[in-house]
Amino acid sequence: MTHDDIAVQETSTLTEAFLHTVETCGEHLALTCGASRRDLTWAEYGQEAAALADGFSSSGIRAGDHVVLMLTNRAEFYLIDTALMLIGAIPVSVYNSPSIDRLSYIWGHCAPVAVVVEDDLQLGRARAAEASSNYRPLLIAVEAVSADDDVVMLASLPVRSPTTVAELSSRRRPDEIATMLYTSGTTGNPKGVPLTHRNLLFAARTLTSRMGISLRGRRQLSYLPMAHIGERLATHYVHLLQGSTVTCCANLELFPELLARTKPHMLFGAPRMWEKLYTRMQDLSAADSTVGPTAAAPGPGDALQRHLDTLGLGQIDIAIVGSAPLPRHIQEFWLAAGIPLADCYGQSETCGVGTWDPNRPVLGTCGKPFDGVEVTISDLGEILIRSEAVFAGYYRDEARTRTVLDNDGWFHTNDLGSMDADHNLIIRGRMDDLLVPTSGHNVSPAPIEARLLQIPLVSHAVLCGSGRPYIAALLVLDTDAVMKCAADLGVAERSPAELTSDPAVRSIVSRHLDDINAGLPGAEKIKSFALVSAESEWDPDSPLVTATGKIRRNNILQRYAETIEAMYV
Repeated sequence: MTHDDIAVQETSTLTEAFLHTVETCGEHLALTCGASRRDLTWAEYGQEAAALADGFSSSGIRAGDHVVLMLTNRAEFYLIDTALMLIGAIPVSVYNSPSIDRLSYIWGHCAPVAVVVEDDLQLGRARAAEASSNYRPLLIAVEAVSADDDVVMLASLPVRSPTTVAELSSRRRPDEIATMLYTSGTTGNPKGVPLTHRNLLFAARTLTSRMGISLRGRRQLSYLPMAHIGERLATHYVHLLQGSTVTCCANLELFPELLARTKPHMLFGAPRMWEKLYTRMQDLSAADSTVGPTAAAPGPGDALQRHLDTLGLGQIDIAIVGSAPLPRHIQEFWLAAGIPLADCYGQSETCGVGTWDPNRPVLGTCGKPFDGVEVTISDLGEILIRSEAVFAGYYRDEARTRTVLDNDGWFHTNDLGSMDADHNLIIRGRMDDLLVPTSGHNVSPAPIEARLLQIPLVSHAVLCGSGRPYIAALLVLDTDAVMKCAADLGVAERSPAELTSDPAVRSIVSRHLDDINAGLPGAEKIKSFALVSAESEWDPDSPLVTATGKIRRNNILQRYAETIEAMYV
């Protein structure tokens, strides 16, 4: 362990860790952001964050105040979030596309003294939430917005005095709240999850320890919403702890271009991202096959590395997938390609750390518990987690807190699981998702749905069958995959919605379903299925899917009630 490693291990708050990185990596590049055309060294990051902290203080923002952030991944997010931490205010990042009702609920729940918006689009959404919640926080805009007398421009915040990062960071304490996230929630209103410096510093350290490598001076790509604990931990807190270089992707349409340009050493993503990159690898391989052989044709290994380099994955050392189940064939592909993709299990309430093993990934598991994290399985089969990363309770919600935190400090995840012989965690589903057909058997849908996601044409799978004579499946067609299939079948003119009833498409899905059923016990076999097209309501952070990619089962069962009923006629 180097002197710097020892020094950063001795820090007790995120702001102390930030100060250490600013002092030891001052001339190294910290942030690069094409959207705002900004490149910041760590020294510049420290100076601007300290100046902004003074500006916030001069505007009346105090320690303990909530400030809602409606920002994409850009340099200003890092500056604003860190500046608020430096003065002890609590940044509350929200997803940029929730309903106005959900946004106004969050405002009413945490009572922010200020809301920072990015542009006119987010200002309009903030105005709508303001009207709905009847709450009037200070509005601060990053970019120029339409003339509005009561909106303060970020650049115009008054700097009272040039307080240093060292002075500001020394005022913070380990058990102060560093941020609050709102769970996307598959049911009910979102829950406020306050996380302390102690929680998050422990999480960043244990994640870094499990990586086994230093990220100092190495590259990361930030693109998922900062309301997501995985992105926030990996490219914000680990970033300021380790001194990496983060490239900001403010628009997902730019992700392929920035990935190719950045060539990150560490990349975190939900399953859908890894699936899309898998498809792009397949397309590159298919393009190779259409080119005739040459005298100096590269071997298979050369072609694989060339394709990885083309996508920007050629220098990946740490690859993480989380939030939802990853189809097994996708993980197998990436492992065979030399990308050490390993499933990480955790929740906002545990700062995202539960289990993960990038060094010895075992297919079908989420790896071993992090160092310092205890994971056990209750008598009911529920996964319980205990560590310094576990939060102290939901904000203003003692009733819900009592349902998830027991007197011994265990967080009750509501996930069903088991441990294999080597202590790798296997996810079995959700406790409240169990299906009970009229046969009386308890059927956990998650493992079966994970198998259904291996069907190349399927992007989402939802089992149903409680109170019914058998299990049935609602399968959402992947638009890109089914259109390619349609071209091969000679029916390219048909729309995705029309292809849901195409006999040839149904036959392809049915053959895969037969293979899956062959490995299932009688009560779990799928006796009927329906295909539906992937409309916008299946996008992340929609009525049917959470921002982190989990299905909202109750909403889906209501939305497709007639389709489901038809599977039992």
